[in-house]
Amino acid sequence: MASSHELLATIEAAMLSSSPPSPAQRIELLHSIRVSLPSLQSLLSYPGPKESDRAQVRSREVKLPNQPPIPLDDTDVEIALKLSDDLNLNEISCVRLLVSANTEWALTGRDKLERYRLAAGLWYMERRDLITSLYILLRSVVLDQGTDHDLLAEIQKHLEDLFNSGLRSRLVSLIKELNREEPAGYGRHSSEQYVKDTRGTLVERHAIVNRERLSLSQCLALSILISQTSPKDIKDTFLTLKECTAEANESTGVIELQIIYALMFTVVIALVSDALRTSHLSSDASFRQEFHELVMTVNTNSNVEDFVGVVRLAWVVHLILTHDRIASTGIVSNVSLREMSSISTCLELVCSKNVFQFLLAKVIAGAAYKNDDEDMTYMYSGYLHKMMMCFVSNPISRDKVKEMKDKTMSTLSTDMLDDFGDDAMVNCHELSLATNQPFVSLLELVSVIYEKEPELLHGNDEVWQFVIHAGEDHTNIHTLVSFLRLLSTLALDEEGATRVHGLLQGRAFSSIGWSKLFDCLTIYEDRFKKTLQSSSTAVLQDFPKPEAQALVAYLKILKKVVENGNPVERKKWFPDIEPLFKLLGYENVPPYLKGALREAIAAFIKVSPFLKDVIWKYLEQYELPVIVGPSVTTTAGQQISTKQYDMRYELNEVEARRERYPSTISYLNLVNALIREERDLSDSGHRFLGIYKFVYEHVFGPFPQRAYADPCEKWELVLACLEHFHMVLSMFWTKDLDYKSAAIDPSLATSLEAQLPALELMKDLMSGRQAFRNVMNILLMGVDTLIEERSTKVYSHLLEKAVHLSLQIILLALDHDLNLADAWRPLYQPLEVILAQDHKQIVALLEYVRYELLPGIQQCSVKFMRILSSRISGLVQILLKVGAAKSLVEDYATCLEYRFDETQALEEQKDDIGLLILQMLIENISRPVPNIAHLLLSYDVENRMDRTKLQPKFYYSCLRVILDNLEKLSRPDINALLHELSFQLLYELSLDPSTAGPIMDLLSTRRYQFFCKHIETIGVAPLPKGNSSHNLRVSTLHQRGWLLKLLALELHVADTTESAHRETCVAILSHSFSEVSTGNAFQADINTSWNKTPLNKNKLLELLNIMRFRCSDADTKYPQILTSSKYESKVQEILTLPETTELGGVYCYSERGDRLIDIDALDDKLFEMSEEMGLNANEADKEEFRVLTHNLMRWGLRYNKVLEEQTAQLHMLTGWSQIVEVAISRRMSLLEDHSQILFELLDASLSTTAAPDCSKKMAIILTNVALTCMAKLRDERFSCPGSTESDGVTCLDIISGNQLPSGAYHSILVKLIMALQRNESSEPLRRRQYALLLSYMQYCGSILNPDVPSSVLRYLLSEEQAEDDEFYLHKIGKEQNDLARANFSIIRKEAQAIVDLVTKDAMQGSEAGKAISYYVLDAFISIDLEAFFLNQIQSRGLLRSILLDISSSSSKEVPISLESSQRLCTMEAELSLLLRICHKYGKHGAQILQSMSALDHLSSCALVSSPNMGISWSGHGSKERVGWSHREKFVTPILRLVSCITSLVDSSEYLEVKNKIVREVLDFIRSHHQIFAQILKEDIKTTDESSLERVNLAVFILCKVWPYEENDEHGFAKELFSKMLSHFKLVHSSSDYMQLSDLPEDKKCEVMMSQLSFSLISYLYNLVRKKEMCLLVTDPSCSKPTLETLLSLLISVDTALERASEEIFVLLNKIRNINELSRQEVDEIIKLCSQRDWISPSDNIRKRRYVAMIEMCRLAGNRDQLLSILLQIAESIIHILLLHLQDSESADQRDLTSFCEKLHPVLEKLEHLKEEKAGQDLKLFHRSVSTLKEMSIRNMSF
Repeated sequence: MASSHELLATIEAAMLSSSPPSPAQRIELLHSIRVSLPSLQSLLSYPGPKESDRAQVRSREVKLPNQPPIPLDDTDVEIALKLSDDLNLNEISCVRLLVSANTEWALTGRDKLERYRLAAGLWYMERRDLITSLYILLRSVVLDQGTDHDLLAEIQKHLEDLFNSGLRSRLVSLIKELNREEPAGYGRHSSEQYVKDTRGTLVERHAIVNRERLSLSQCLALSILISQTSPKDIKDTFLTLKECTAEANESTGVIELQIIYALMFTVVIALVSDALRTSHLSSDASFRQEFHELVMTVNTNSNVEDFVGVVRLAWVVHLILTHDRIASTGIVSNVSLREMSSISTCLELVCSKNVFQFLLAKVIAGAAYKNDDEDMTYMYSGYLHKMMMCFVSNPISRDKVKEMKDKTMSTLSTDMLDDFGDDAMVNCHELSLATNQPFVSLLELVSVIYEKEPELLHGNDEVWQFVIHAGEDHTNIHTLVSFLRLLSTLALDEEGATRVHGLLQGRAFSSIGWSKLFDCLTIYEDRFKKTLQSSSTAVLQDFPKPEAQALVAYLKILKKVVENGNPVERKKWFPDIEPLFKLLGYENVPPYLKGALREAIAAFIKVSPFLKDVIWKYLEQYELPVIVGPSVTTTAGQQISTKQYDMRYELNEVEARRERYPSTISYLNLVNALIREERDLSDSGHRFLGIYKFVYEHVFGPFPQRAYADPCEKWELVLACLEHFHMVLSMFWTKDLDYKSAAIDPSLATSLEAQLPALELMKDLMSGRQAFRNVMNILLMGVDTLIEERSTKVYSHLLEKAVHLSLQIILLALDHDLNLADAWRPLYQPLEVILAQDHKQIVALLEYVRYELLPGIQQCSVKFMRILSSRISGLVQILLKVGAAKSLVEDYATCLEYRFDETQALEEQKDDIGLLILQMLIENISRPVPNIAHLLLSYDVENRMDRTKLQPKFYYSCLRVILDNLEKLSRPDINALLHELSFQLLYELSLDPSTAGPIMDLLSTRRYQFFCKHIETIGVAPLPKGNSSHNLRVSTLHQRGWLLKLLALELHVADTTESAHRETCVAILSHSFSEVSTGNAFQADINTSWNKTPLNKNKLLELLNIMRFRCSDADTKYPQILTSSKYESKVQEILTLPETTELGGVYCYSERGDRLIDIDALDDKLFEMSEEMGLNANEADKEEFRVLTHNLMRWGLRYNKVLEEQTAQLHMLTGWSQIVEVAISRRMSLLEDHSQILFELLDASLSTTAAPDCSKKMAIILTNVALTCMAKLRDERFSCPGSTESDGVTCLDIISGNQLPSGAYHSILVKLIMALQRNESSEPLRRRQYALLLSYMQYCGSILNPDVPSSVLRYLLSEEQAEDDEFYLHKIGKEQNDLARANFSIIRKEAQAIVDLVTKDAMQGSEAGKAISYYVLDAFISIDLEAFFLNQIQSRGLLRSILLDISSSSSKEVPISLESSQRLCTMEAELSLLLRICHKYGKHGAQILQSMSALDHLSSCALVSSPNMGISWSGHGSKERVGWSHREKFVTPILRLVSCITSLVDSSEYLEVKNKIVREVLDFIRSHHQIFAQILKEDIKTTDESSLERVNLAVFILCKVWPYEENDEHGFAKELFSKMLSHFKLVHSSSDYMQLSDLPEDKKCEVMMSQLSFSLISYLYNLVRKKEMCLLVTDPSCSKPTLETLLSLLISVDTALERASEEIFVLLNKIRNINELSRQEVDEIIKLCSQRDWISPSDNIRKRRYVAMIEMCRLAGNRDQLLSILLQIAESIIHILLLHLQDSESADQRDLTSFCEKLHPVLEKLEHLKEEKAGQDLKLFHRSVSTLKEMSIRNMSF
């Protein structure tokens, strides 16, 4: 069975929504009703206490249905038993209540009494939900407000079954039972009298029970219209009514009175409806007799007699209708005669008791009735209407009405009107006599009924017949006035106004008509004028009171007729309204008559603009003046010098004495209405200054000190003043006034000419003077007083409006006070300073959020909180100090919860109280702590907030409401924006440092892991479609965006060492991607927590598909009609000029910050434009402009919709990208099958990017995601692949990387190519796509781990699998080649378009675009086959363009701007492409560059041709070094390029000095000889890696071509010899050849220094071999290298060979034994060898061993490279020595012999060098060594 709360939620969703229920809602509703029928049938009937259950509770263990045994402690037992005793409830049910309360409120830590109250409150809430469910069903069926009729019919059938089964009797008995002092009622005296409601607030139990009784009474009244009632139910209800009224007295509360009204109207409705539909009651003669006896019994209790009198009236109607039905059959019997007698008797009693007056004065006019439920009062009024129409239209009762009328006419003669009091129609005796007349009361009652519900007049012919009958032959003022009031009521709609006007215009009544009114006004004006003209001292006689009252009644009719008449016809009804003004200036005219005159005048204001001007004119002529200072000012502001009877005098001397203020009230309402219609406000209201002064000084200022006979008039007066002030601040405040106010000195602006109403009022408010004090006094009565008086006072609606206006006035002042305060300090302060002088003022403003009866008041209060929280930094401390913080937290939570529970959406989002609260919370998060957001979200604002432990279930706050609603996400069509802002709020809280910790800890608990589940619910739900669902569609996109951002943030910052956060991360990944890694210890818990729901794969791909829709950019462009219009320039000015586009112009900002077009403002601007251009004269222009305006309005709406949708789409995509990138970057270890996940995301991102419905902004975001995925794929390829079941690694793990299938590679590249060829693209997007392409190419080029040299790999494989090593390497090489060819083939298919695109960006793009475009071309060249891409590039002239670009480079020393820095990056990319061509195509590539005069272009490059090149390379810290640093990085690539071209020098052309290439290289060297000289002077002992490379390149170039130079003018030959000597000396002096350190970077430098040695020795070898240079054995001058020098070098090389081979051997042994090393040893290896941070503390030993193995392989490869170079050096030295020993004639034999003796032991050591250690074939090397050894032995023998 569904709980009562679930039942209520289902019913509200289906029946109270603004849209019809969906089929699913209908099914769910009917099912819930059927399931709940037993609960409704036995309404509020619960199992009572039971001894066996009590014993079970005392045993401290209770078994609830479908639950395990629940252990109880002593406190639980005590609370459960007390609940049972106090509520007459079963003990087991009480335990269930405790369990539910603990789930809802977290009872741990609460005291015993609080637990009891929470559990009892929960029980009463269950009862309330059940009663409310029944009430909504009854109300829906009875009122039938457009709900599906078939559905209502089914519901009605269920309800009929319930009532036919006795539910109505149950309702009657409950109303009586609950009113008793017993556990089943409102409890004994010993029972706890308070419980806690859903917000945790104390509520009196008696009040809750009374509310239940009221709801039950209302259900009883509604039930009468569902099914026929039985005689017994009628009699029981009647007796219950008498019982309740007998207890009533003057102190009876409003709710008790409303219960009595409900019971009374239940009987009335039952009797009237039964008689109208001829039901079984009217057919039951015995019932009629019994009930007649009950009704006719006169009661001694006056209260009972009054209410029974109403029942008698209904009974009379019932009897009359029944008699008519019987009489219509033609059968006359004794029974019918007896019933006729009963009718007469009862009718006489009803009239004699004047039941009409009781209904009028005590019921309808009472506060309880006026403040009752609107639907109920509508129903009551409807049946009063039916009852009274039956009464006045039936011949039997109509005769009685005529009799009453005649009696009244005779009793109230005209002679009785001679003497009246000062302000009353008649004296007390006569007034009492008039009101006791049934006919007068009948007229008034009918009038009041239709005044309250005007729609009951539609099609009501009976009332018009009654009007004709009642309007004849009035002989006294009382009946005439009552009749005229009835006519005014009948004119409340257009049809009624027309008929009333016709009645009074024609001759329907002989003594009543419009002519009587206007003639009377004219006659009295003429009489008063003649009196005054007759004598200057004449005193006007008092205005006759009867005529005054008649005129007042006439004027009320006039007012209603004009207000509600047909807008076209009413202009002709009253052509001359001047008579209405003529009596206003006479002091003897009663104030209430002046009030009626002004009210009638005000009705004419909206008839036409012309009449408005006429009214102003007549007011200036006839109205009393108003005083401003010492002079008199008319309404129009004209000053009069003489003193006379004026408005101030009438107010203070006439009305104040009588304590009645109708004249002043009407005057203020009239001028307010006139000012409201003003359009010319250019003077900022200065012409109305006199009116403002009168209101400010004489009306509003002293209003608290005045006495009021009628409190309603007091608040009417206040309302008129407040409305005037509101207009002053809203209408009179223009943009110009902001500038004027700053220029006005407030201390000097004392003359009337310098004063403006708005500024004067602001001065008062900003100094806390009279108006401010009075406004605040209204507000300081407090929200509790307002709530109480709203339901108990007749004037409550006026008080409510006064409070609302007061709040609005303060808000308007807060909009302007800051600008004024800056100019007016120190006399005037900002309003928050004035408010802060008394903290009660602030609290009073903020507490109005509790007032639920008028949403506008709540909105104002929230706006105050929003403003004050931004202005008062210590607002939280203020609230804590005065003790208002806790109640405010609960009030805001309640307000937000009520808004979430709303079933109908508001038309204006700006009026949504929920949105205002959430926006205020979001705005405050970033403000200094503690702020109001922290308070309302239940953070610990009195201590350190970052240590708060949030407990939403313990404290009732906005946080609890938000989390509860985000879990359910109910009513998405109504609450979509609330859900969106709630997600945003949680995200902002999680982002802010002061709030992040507590909220992230809370959300990581299992209770709130439903956020992860939302990925599979709202996340992948289809988007709403259609224009009507635009707002919902946009909001759901934003919801998903914030949700994804929130989850991404948790993944990013979560500390996975904490179990809760780790579990949350696992849950997020599980619902986003796939199942988590099987090695995760939390997987079982996760599966359990989701009830073993199967997890679908990769929901993020489904999310991406949801975002794939096109928002047409065409809708955001100007409409086509504008481009061909002559108004184009003007409209574009409106849409683009700053004064119209800034805030307040034609653009506005939505709640989300979207800059939208303000349609209303645009319409106003277009109207102003048409006025300025004078378009009203030409009809054709007017029509053209009208069409243009219409199209622009439509375009504006489309523009806003598209912009909102685009923003929402991008927001969701941003959230999606964040969760994807964070997950794969930081939490990939928690997932399985990494490569597959990454490929799916990469593939989906590229597919979406290439799709036509993907916008540029989306494509940029998706490309960023693809970049991250590709980078992670590269990392994943060599991140410890293989099995995770073992801690060991093998050499095969190096090549068994995580590799995608070949089809996956092809798919990625194809889709990337498609994305590059998008129709809609931009350079920023292409730059990212180029980067992705480069990343892909890098990924494809690394099937083998790039850190493992092939030689080392081959050796390791041969050790592990001797037979299959070649097979593995061949297979890997084949796969690499196949992939490269496939990539080439794919790109080649689209080469024309792709190369065109890249080339265009390279030549025409920005510097950043050019640079990456060159790198893309570089990548294309790297995979080129058959020089295809080279030809493509050449054919487009790109190479020549590059060379020209290099030659024309800037000569600036230092790039100080971003532009120049980017230019250098472009040049670097250009050089890289040229080098790639040389490297890829070898000699052919170099020849192409040489043919384009590449060396000449390089020589012209400013970066190497600057005259200031003699700067030291090592000048660290000097200014010169700063200038040189940017050239330094270009010298090396340029030298690389020169070296490539230099390599074209062929050895066969040695003697051809005129060789072109040689000449060009030599010319380059001569042009830049300073650079070469500087490089050669570098001290290699202190140089870094880059310097060593430069030296190597420079030496290589010089060694290659300098031998061709005949004239060594720059001394490079000498420099080379000097370099040889110094370098060889350095080598010889070192203990180990070039061993710098064990650091990896120094190992690299060691190899480069070896390369330098090889270059130098190669140069020397060429000189010896080709130029026949002869070296001496020794050379004392040390000018050239000697044989001894070479011998020293050879000795060092031999030593280095031994060391390098030994290092390789040790490294390979460690690699083979890696699994035997401890973790400490492995970490030491990593620390020693690694250049990168590979390892994190959480990595296991297997990952560490893998990294250590890779690093040792890389180091072994470095040693192998060194070994190869050393062998080449040794071989070159040996060849030089062989040449010299072969030709030893020129040498001194003794020196040569000595030299050979030294050489011999070295050669013997070299002979023993093993191939196993060297890793190379040494046959040729050993042969050369043997030959040299033989020659040395031969020389030694001499």
